[in-house]
Amino acid sequence: MKKYILGAGLLLSAGMCAAEQGPDVTTTPSPAAPITPKPAAQKPFPHISWRSDTGDASFDLGGAIRTNWRDEHWDTTENNTRWLFDTVRFDVKGTYKKAFFDINYWFYDLNKRSIDRGYVGYNLTSQSNLQVGLPFKPFGLEPYPQYGWSYHLPFFLGYGVSNGLGAKYSYKDPEWDVQVGFFPRMSPNNVRYSGEISRYADAKDNAVAVTQSRQDNEKRNQVNGRVARTFTSGDFKAEVGASLAASQLYNETTDDNGSYWAAGLHTVLSKGAWGARAEAIRYEYDPKNPNGVSKDSVLMAGNGLTPAYLIASKATIAALNISYDIPTPGLGQLKKVKLYNDYSRMMKDKSGWDDSQMYTVGAQLFAMPIMAWVDLTWAKNSNPFGGAENGTGFTSTSSIGSNQWYYRTNVNIGYYF
Repeated sequence: MKKYILGAGLLLSAGMCAAEQGPDVTTTPSPAAPITPKPAAQKPFPHISWRSDTGDASFDLGGAIRTNWRDEHWDTTENNTRWLFDTVRFDVKGTYKKAFFDINYWFYDLNKRSIDRGYVGYNLTSQSNLQVGLPFKPFGLEPYPQYGWSYHLPFFLGYGVSNGLGAKYSYKDPEWDVQVGFFPRMSPNNVRYSGEISRYADAKDNAVAVTQSRQDNEKRNQVNGRVARTFTSGDFKAEVGASLAASQLYNETTDDNGSYWAAGLHTVLSKGAWGARAEAIRYEYDPKNPNGVSKDSVLMAGNGLTPAYLIASKATIAALNISYDIPTPGLGQLKKVKLYNDYSRMMKDKSGWDDSQMYTVGAQLFAMPIMAWVDLTWAKNSNPFGGAENGTGFTSTSSIGSNQWYYRTNVNIGYYF
């Protein structure tokens, strides 16, 4: 019971501070927003933009090139004060009358690829549309569950920038944001942007056979729904919402269906220069595994850029993020600095399995077309960090370094066109 109270308490604490919190300034529109033709934007080389004379058709090709400096403080890492290639990203969008498409494709090192979204759509009205392909699954804080560059626990557990193979309806006006999606299948492992439940056979090139080889579950026929209401009063703005998700959990070995469900409450607050985001998520996986395979954990995997990892089958997640914007009109190309604090916690149902935590403090610098993040992140029992050397951070935390805080400094610099 204490775990549920803590998750709800973080969400309510953000609401109680509403009079002192502030704007969530982001460069990414809500995934629910209908896509309509806009005047050609003045973006830097090699951006391509075209609009028909009548405004009935448009095409845009943009993207980003990013590099990363990282300094990680645990014994098993190779990333000690190293500059690394991050990604080349291409954003391709187009419209024709009421139809549109939107594809976001990433190229990483190690010959990895990902698609964070890719769909065709149709504007039913000026406020609603239908998307088919690989749209974002509507759930929780959108599109990202944190302010900083370093992703937080909701993302690693599948609740941020997560797409699925299916269709989504969305309606958005100044007050209401309503989205409903149906996803018969998950997105392919080799192009996933974010982690999702996975079969070992699909992730074996980046999995640990001794602990993961009998994991054989995948989601099927997933249904998602998200409803949010926006309230405004002067320069104060608050979005308050709820999300639900449910699916079959098909096991290839047993040829039987288990179940999965998740529910979340979330809010986005802004007042003046202050901003806050908070969410509480409860999820449960009930796999129908063969005899001898524990139901206490399930396997997660992405496109192979990071190793596959096990997570607790049942847990509660809480997150609270706060930001403050500092305009910099006297600093030339640098127009704004966003300071932020991101905190997230995973509380597992299994007795004896310790909580996972992440905390990030940092700054985002807006000097378009250059944008940069400077993150300092502490984490305990979190798989991306050295406190879980055998990949147990999101489960039993039974490795060297478990229940210890590890930290890394990360600087990401990107050119956006």
